[in-house]
Amino acid sequence: MTRVDEFNNFYSSTSATALKATYAVCGDRQVAFDATVDAYRRAWRDWTKIRNHHPLGWVRNEAWKLTALSRSTHPLRRKHEEDADVALLEALGELPVDNRRLIVLLTLGQTDLEDASREVGIPAQQGIETVTTSLGQLEQRLGQSLSEIEERMHGLGSVTRKLEMPPSDTIRRRAQAGRRRNTILLVAAALALVLGGGMVVTEGGALETSAALPNREKIGSEGPDLVLQAQKIGTDDLLSMSQVHRLDPAGAWKIVGTDDNTQSTTPYATCPTKRFANKDPLRAFVRTYEVEGRADERVAQAIEVSRSPEQAEEAYQRLVGWYSDCEHPRVQLVGSYLVKREFGDFRILVLHSHRSPERTFTVGFSHSGTVTSTLVHEVDGDTGPDVNEFALTLNDSVARVCQESGGRCTDDDVNVVRTAPPPTTEAPEFLGIVDLPPIADIDKVWAGVEPFRPKVNPAATQCDAANFRGKSVQETQSRIFVIPGTRSLPEAFGVAETVGRFSSDKDAKAFVKAVEKRIAKCPDANLSAEVDQEKSITSGDDSGTAWRVGLEVNKKSRVYYRMAIVRRGADVAQMTFTPAGTYDISQNEFVALATRSAQRLIYLK
Repeated sequence: MTRVDEFNNFYSSTSATALKATYAVCGDRQVAFDATVDAYRRAWRDWTKIRNHHPLGWVRNEAWKLTALSRSTHPLRRKHEEDADVALLEALGELPVDNRRLIVLLTLGQTDLEDASREVGIPAQQGIETVTTSLGQLEQRLGQSLSEIEERMHGLGSVTRKLEMPPSDTIRRRAQAGRRRNTILLVAAALALVLGGGMVVTEGGALETSAALPNREKIGSEGPDLVLQAQKIGTDDLLSMSQVHRLDPAGAWKIVGTDDNTQSTTPYATCPTKRFANKDPLRAFVRTYEVEGRADERVAQAIEVSRSPEQAEEAYQRLVGWYSDCEHPRVQLVGSYLVKREFGDFRILVLHSHRSPERTFTVGFSHSGTVTSTLVHEVDGDTGPDVNEFALTLNDSVARVCQESGGRCTDDDVNVVRTAPPPTTEAPEFLGIVDLPPIADIDKVWAGVEPFRPKVNPAATQCDAANFRGKSVQETQSRIFVIPGTRSLPEAFGVAETVGRFSSDKDAKAFVKAVEKRIAKCPDANLSAEVDQEKSITSGDDSGTAWRVGLEVNKKSRVYYRMAIVRRGADVAQMTFTPAGTYDISQNEFVALATRSAQRLIYLK
């Protein structure tokens, strides 16, 4: 059976029940339909990965996440049509989401309790207790027996049967179109950076323009006419202990091991999903180092030799993408640098894990010809090595390979500058999952809905009422982020971001000014409103303002939003963070997030 036939059979045999289960979880037939269709589209895109790993559970979970996103910061109100069992849907909606999913899986998903608990992500014993409690609540709420409730659950299918799922070839075609769209966006962004110049922020915070961001490292061919002889590279070209020593001079470094097995599969660092970015490397070397007597600090160096420059370029993009798309709980991208060199530039990223113990990852990348090189430093705490020292060590790692092949190589004269982070694979003009901050003690990953053209700006507050729909607005899109699967967070919690391109810098500047004026006047115009914690955002060509806006719900309570609007030339981004009680971030953290939002505007092409 071909891969296409296999997916077609899977889709035709499961799509109806998946739609019914999704509808029971979210209570809105159109939201359920859209989420289920999109989940199957994503399933086809990742079919080779999920086909042998309970694909129906994967689809249901993906559809559920999509419905959660669609009712986030500014909820899409549930639409109960006349033929809907409103009382049942409302009773289900009152249950915590994991409880609701368990009930739905047991009644409509044809799943036993153990499998249902595993799919929801809780132990089986907890699943038993959860189901018992929830069924009792439903019996009391609806005044019916379990058998009567189960019959009503199955009756929800009378609603979803009226929705005709698209044929499987349409699902596959949409998945392919989405992949092509993401590729086109990245290529367009890369071309724009090469042709139009990129944004680079110096160590002091100022921006400068770079013709390419970054230029690829000319390993082994830093002289213009030299070609790398890949077969000359060996373990002797990896970093020595003395070269790694500059990353932590107080430590007694040792080499833990060196591996040249191209068939190894275990990742050597956080974020990458595989050991090698190249699917079939010609040669590969990984060396790890650590400090004697300590387990809190380590270094890994990897060199991959591809079979062609095209494969090496693909491997480099995949490698950087693993970090720019990193989706680990409580891991955040906190720094992005460009190492400017005479014969080619490096990229350095700094990520921070807010789990216990806190850990900082500093990662350097270089690529040219058929070689991709990576250096990773990990250490407990919120501070990594000095970025200039790391850049020199990264330069050392490349110089050894360069010298082996006879190239003219860069000396220690390198210049480290701050730069915009690399583009994410999807929607690079928006915040990435890796940009979003940890929230309290929640150990879950943020998720973002696919960008959409809003009828109403989801990032606007009552005070600013910002509308990206004027004649001077050429293009506008929005994206919403939430943390799915967290019982303690209300549906209102999340981040909403809207980006727009205006006809000119002047129009964009006037739009931002108008928003700032409305915010300033809001407390006078609306006596229940309070505006405080105002902070200016200035970084080279980027500028904007962040506020905290409070609105009185009643005499005893007030709800707060953190809102920022930033501009880069003719492009504007507005972002609103809706906290929930103690599930909040500081205004400084929010300003850092708004600054990142401004940096991402460089990819709005």
